[in-house]
Amino acid sequence: MVNTANLTGVRNLGLAIVDPLIGSTAPKTTQILEVTGQGEVSVATTLTEVELGIKVEGKTATEVQQAAAQRSTAVVDVLRNLGAQELQTTSIQLNPVYSYENSTQTLTGFEGLNTLQFELPTNQAGAAIDKAIQAGANLIENISFTASDEALQQARLQVLSEAVKDAQAQAQAVFSTLKLTPGEIIKIDINSDDNPRPSPLVSNLTADRVFATAATTPIIGGPQTIEASVSLDVGYSPNSAGTLASATDNLTGVRNLGLAIVDPLIGSTAPKTTQILEVTGQGEVSVATTLTEVELGIKVEGKTATEVQQAAAQRSTAVVDVLRNLGAQELQTTSIQLNPVYSYENSTQTLTGFEGLNTLQFELPTNQAGAAIDKAIQAGANLIENISFTASDEALQQARLQVLSEAVKDAQAQAQAVFSTLKLTPGEIISIDINSDDNPRPSPLLSNLTADRAFATAATTPIIGGPQTIKASVSLDIGYSPNSAGTVDLALYGLQ
Repeated sequence: MVNTANLTGVRNLGLAIVDPLIGSTAPKTTQILEVTGQGEVSVATTLTEVELGIKVEGKTATEVQQAAAQRSTAVVDVLRNLGAQELQTTSIQLNPVYSYENSTQTLTGFEGLNTLQFELPTNQAGAAIDKAIQAGANLIENISFTASDEALQQARLQVLSEAVKDAQAQAQAVFSTLKLTPGEIIKIDINSDDNPRPSPLVSNLTADRVFATAATTPIIGGPQTIEASVSLDVGYSPNSAGTLASATDNLTGVRNLGLAIVDPLIGSTAPKTTQILEVTGQGEVSVATTLTEVELGIKVEGKTATEVQQAAAQRSTAVVDVLRNLGAQELQTTSIQLNPVYSYENSTQTLTGFEGLNTLQFELPTNQAGAAIDKAIQAGANLIENISFTASDEALQQARLQVLSEAVKDAQAQAQAVFSTLKLTPGEIISIDINSDDNPRPSPLLSNLTADRAFATAATTPIIGGPQTIKASVSLDIGYSPNSAGTVDLALYGLQ
């Protein structure tokens, strides 16, 4: 972190330099480091928002509308008795259904769909869904999780503080490498995230009253991530040690940025634009990963929706119990699906059964992940959606600072190569711009196990995490002074 006591009143922002030919003065451009800090805070979610549907088909519009109204009323009564909050109707639809044969359209009936949305504490949401479907609901449109308003507001303030600290730490890493003295914080720009809700679960239940006798569906809300960034423009004062000294002892504080030159063709004088070398250095650091994130699925097929839902709920509950006993972190439900399965013959669609899929995500130290997968599959999981690796937060933060230093050194080396070849005298570092990488997680392993209880009798699955790569770039604008050995020979262009 930048020592804020050092970010003191460097007040030479209005210094002027004298043009040696015309005697005029012009304000000196302030040397500025531009840096953006990132903050991220995870907030435990406590509320679940659910959108349920009541889908009805029939021969006449009146028949369909009456059935939809009756079942919707029953669902509303159940939800109100359960204390559902933010209960509201989100859609009412009634549409004709047609068949098409020999280019002829024939009305075969009507389809109605009423949808309701409500909110409950997450630990009550699974039972509420079950009871609502017993009352007549037969479609889950979506499910999403959120924290309370108070927790979100507290997190928004905390994440801004984290972003500022990150910007300070990055600035300190660059200033330290370049041996520059930090000055005033000239400008601050807060870029708060819109903080969208976590992506809703992918859920689609189309069977009539599929939960009538099923066990309570386990629903575990994942954390909500709050993000923000804060950009700082930090002034700094160059000194003899702060002009690429770590790259070369010749890079000293040249301050003749207001020199004028004579146009060789017309003999006029004009203030010379500051000569600047623009260079961008790249840094890359590999960090050993220690954590593994796994997404497992419980996939079930059967003749009836009730049979499939019961089996999926029971096996999901068993898997959740195993993972909790193993100390799995960040355990959350990521998908609930139940869909009809059809066969198609002679242009005819026939319902042959149902397919259910519940997915769970968790995180464990990599050396424990293989055994956890084995035991979860013994308990009923039979699909691995993906696996990815990451380093600890502490290791990642240390690597982000290290990679900035590497990027600065790379920029210094490039600048020295150019200045040395052109025999130019480098001067002040006029501007510094930090371009940190978003540091995405490594690509997940491609894993897909669909056999039922594939690991039931297998040895412990070995899992070895690969390194995580952190990248950053730092751009420097470096002034320089020309000399007889560092200018272009005009004779080469027929101008002398």
